[in-house]
Amino acid sequence: MMAAATIDLDKVGLMLRDFRTRMGVNPVGTNAEIMKAMMGDNPKRARLGPPEGQNLNGNGELVDRWGTPYFFHQMSATSMEIHSAGPDKTFATPDDIIQH
Repeated sequence: MMAAATIDLDKVGLMLRDFRTRMGVNPVGTNAEIMKAMMGDNPKRARLGPPEGQNLNGNGELVDRWGTPYFFHQMSATSMEIHSAGPDKTFATPDDIIQH
């Protein structure tokens, strides 16, 4: 299950890379604001998400395979960490999965 979750994070990373390629910078804001930009609310009206096999919750947030919204940490205009809380659905515990 953890290997599949890592693949999920890789897909999210590719979605962000595609956004950076088109827009020159990362999207900014909360998960819901980032996903709104991914869904076409951006200057080029490019629809880049959600990644295949992944879903948004009722708040418009991209969620991991356990139903917890991802946490996007903007490191810079071109670098972002993506955090999944993992199977325990709690951030900052040993089962978290983070992509840099």
